[in-house]
Parts: sequence; C-alpha cells; structure tokens
Amino acid sequence: MQGLVNWRLIRERMLGPVHRGAMPAVNWDDITEMYDGMARLERRFTQMQVDCMPITADDTVVDIGCGPGRLTVPMAKKARSVTSVDAFSNMLARCQHNVREAGLSNVVALQQDWQQEDAVAQIGVHDIAVASRSVGFYDLLKLNRIARKYAVVLSFANAPSLREIQLSFLAGISDVPQHRFQEEDRLLSYNVTFNMLYDMGAEPNIRILDDGFEAEFSHKQEAYDALRFVGEIPPDKEALYQANVDKHLTPTESGWRLFCPTRSYVMWWHTAELKC
Repeated sequence: MQGLVNWRLIRERMLGPVHRGAMPAVNWDDITEMYDGMARLERRFTQMQVDCMPITADDTVVDIGCGPGRLTVPMAKKARSVTSVDAFSNMLARCQHNVREAGLSNVVALQQDWQQEDAVAQIGVHDIAVASRSVGFYDLLKLNRIARKYAVVLSFANAPSLREIQLSFLAGISDVPQHRFQEEDRLLSYNVTFNMLYDMGAEPNIRILDDGFEAEFSHKQEAYDALRFVGEIPPDKEALYQANVDKHLTPTESGWRLFCPTRSYVMWWHTAELKC
C-alpha cells in the first residue's frame, strides 16, 4: 500500500549513501576497544532497552551487527538462544569474551557480512531478529525475512549518539568533525521508519527511552584513566582531555558521577504483517 507520502523512498534517500557503501568505510576492528568501553557505560540503559523487546524464554534471537555484545549478553539472559552476527573478527571476539564473562552458554557467534547475497541463507531464520545501530538497520525487508515472529530495530532518538558523546571527550584533540544534534534533525528520524513500516502493512510498536552513559568514580583521576579508551590523547593535550571529562562529572557523597544523557527508541513489529 502506498500512503500519502512515499516514506520508503524518503528512507532510501536518507540512508542511501550508507547502504550503498558511498560513505567512508569504518573498520570496526580498529575501534573495538572504544566501542566496548562506551557500551559498558550504558549497561543499565541497555537492559531497559532489552526489557522493551518482545523476547520470551522460548525464543531464538539473532543480533545483526552485534559488535561487542552490548545487546547479545542481556538478550541471552532472557531468550532460549542468541546468534551474534558480525562481519568483523575483533568485534565478534570481544562479544564472545563478554559472553563468557557473563557466564552464558546459549550464544552462537557467526562471522558473516550482512550485505553479502548469501547472508540470509547463512544466518537462517530465528524467532526474533534485532538490529541496533548497525548495518542490519538499513534493509528492513531483509531483516524481516529472518524473523518468524518479530523484527526489532533501535537507535538514538533525536539525541546525541554514541559517536557524538565519544568525540565530546576529544573536543579540540581529534580532527574528526563533531556533529551536534539540531532541531531540524527531527525531520528525518525514526518517524520515517515508523511510517514506512505502517504503509507496508505493519502496526509498529515504539518505546522512547531516556538513557545515556554513566559511571561512578572515587576521584577524578580514576575517571580520566578509565575513559582513555575514547581515543588517542597526546601528552600535550592531557589538560584539554581532562577538562572535557570534567564537563560530564558531578560530585557525589562518595566521589564523582559521570553522566552523558541521550535518548533511544525501540521499535518492533510482527513480521507476518509486513507486505514485502
């Protein structure tokens, strides 16, 4: 069904450069340490996201673009099994490490490029397919094909992303341009995905969550040392780095709290509803 607005076309135009590989390629193996460090800062909020998902103890789940297992670990505590899929070996190895650290035995790791033609055949069909801030988010019809019951996507909701927050610690140090969320960014946000799915016959569910990145430290130096995974900090930029960290710290009775607020959405739909 075509609605009053062609949301599918808008979404394809919005995500096209990334989906077609026209954007600069990211070697996720090179930033595994950084991404895992940031994921550890959002554990409490990640659990809130997983609690929104329609996962039961009988379900098999596939995590497309699992990274270091940010979602794999809490989902595996809730589901019968999780298949964690990633194209990058370092990310997959870190995911396996975090699974073992959590004492879980119901996770299967699969190194597979989601964009390859044989991806669906290699991954197989699961009860629930999940794509969080990953390449799996760009082709929802493909994601729909590997889920018997539900497909789930989640990302940041009109708020600073992990990358933006990570770079805030490196302001004036890294030469990577920083993007700050602007009000006009709301024009092409999760509303596009929601409306596209609706026009295709689904009745999407959505939850918006206030979340962020947090940690507790006994003293500031502990915070400076703990956050060095964010990137390279030359000795002559140490004072600037510490000033950047200080912007996110507030005093507590026992030391200092780091908190970088953001907001996320969790969206899911019955795959049988989607008219592909």
